[in-house]
Amino acid sequence: MPRDPAERSLDETIAALVGDLAPVKPLRPGFGIAAGLGATALAVLGVWLVVGFRADILAGHPAPIVIARGAVLLTAGACMLLAAVRAAIPGRPDQSASLAGTLLLGLFPIGLMGLLLQGIMVSRTPSFAEVDGFGAARCFAIAAASGLSVGAALVVWMRRAAPTDLPRAGWLTGWAAGALGTFAYSLFCPASTPGFITTVYPAAMLIVAVLIRLAVPRLVRW
Repeated sequence: MPRDPAERSLDETIAALVGDLAPVKPLRPGFGIAAGLGATALAVLGVWLVVGFRADILAGHPAPIVIARGAVLLTAGACMLLAAVRAAIPGRPDQSASLAGTLLLGLFPIGLMGLLLQGIMVSRTPSFAEVDGFGAARCFAIAAASGLSVGAALVVWMRRAAPTDLPRAGWLTGWAAGALGTFAYSLFCPASTPGFITTVYPAAMLIVAVLIRLAVPRLVRW
């Protein structure tokens, strides 16, 4: 049976289908990590410009507790950042990085439990005086704002990715942003008591993690 001259051939049909297609540049995990670390650097700069750094940091001799909390936050945030980036790209396992970050962030509630246990053993109520008042609210707000700014950069990058488990990707992104943003705030934080660090810090990270967890499924679609 002769072909209708107006009917397209198979080759013409395929050519019409692919004519508007353009090659997609592969999404590299390094760009996501760079986005997170770059946003963290900007958050650090913002903290410095708006409220300044601690005097001991500016003098080049930070207190041991400042070094310890900063190291935990930065390392845990980096692990969670790696896990979040891997979770956004199918086929890249993130369990090891997320486990490491979780264990590190767990040091804060463990520290609070240790503080309470110590108070019980010596029959003395641990001091949480620094947690009360305007100072704690201001510190909480700075930490949360820094974390949300880091989270926004990660969500913008993640919109180009293809996470298959949006809730998990949201949690990992939220905890990464919370830890890295709180690290930026910790360079200013005037408090040096375990009671303040083990209450205000986890509270700020939790709020950031919850907000970003709720936002990711709505903002990241593919």
